[in-house]
Amino acid sequence: MLELLEPTTVKLSNVQTRVEKHGDEEVMAIDLAVTWNTNNRSLTAIQKQLRNALFCNLAQPSDGPQAEMELPVDEMPNVRVPGMDYPVKLDFQQVGARVEVAYGIDDTTAIVLQLCKVHKFRITPIEGGSAEVKFAISSAADIDDHIIGTLSILQQRDISLMLAMPEVEQPEKPLTEQDVFPDSEPGETVKLLTAEDVFISTHGTGGDDTDADADSDADADADGEAS
Repeated sequence: MLELLEPTTVKLSNVQTRVEKHGDEEVMAIDLAVTWNTNNRSLTAIQKQLRNALFCNLAQPSDGPQAEMELPVDEMPNVRVPGMDYPVKLDFQQVGARVEVAYGIDDTTAIVLQLCKVHKFRITPIEGGSAEVKFAISSAADIDDHIIGTLSILQQRDISLMLAMPEVEQPEKPLTEQDVFPDSEPGETVKLLTAEDVFISTHGTGGDDTDADADSDADADADGEAS
């Protein structure tokens, strides 16, 4: 899962607006084309094996001197298949992202896009250990004239961007027999309790011996009256 939790410099290559149909309602939507130059370690966040597929640690012959890279050379600095037609198109997307574009004097003036789809990934490996990652950010959640106008002004500029995915609430751990009866001896296997088991342990079965005796006395009285 790709997240940029710290302000990250990317190029806002293009901004497009369109109209989406949400039922009978037409709403404004926006598409951002973003270019991110990063170390190839970041590729594993997009897809686990992507870095190994595009890079290796064997030096490749070149026709001329290798240009110095601004990013540090790591243990996999070489393009695995130099002659391939790049960029590589990747079938990968994330839905529900929150994207924040820095603008103005502080965080309160930043442009925030909600419920974004992050998709259309295009990867170009670069000799030396870096990669050019192009992707699109699309949103149709509360897009107004201010968002459209501000992002349009920032086209073809470097911007500071953060991208976060929503937290998914983890399911609660199911109750076991040991949770309800902590003083009992643990068995070889742990029994998971149903809601019915927990209710019975707390409230009983709904009847006891006293109720049974009372029913028997009532039946005896009825027999005596009949005779």
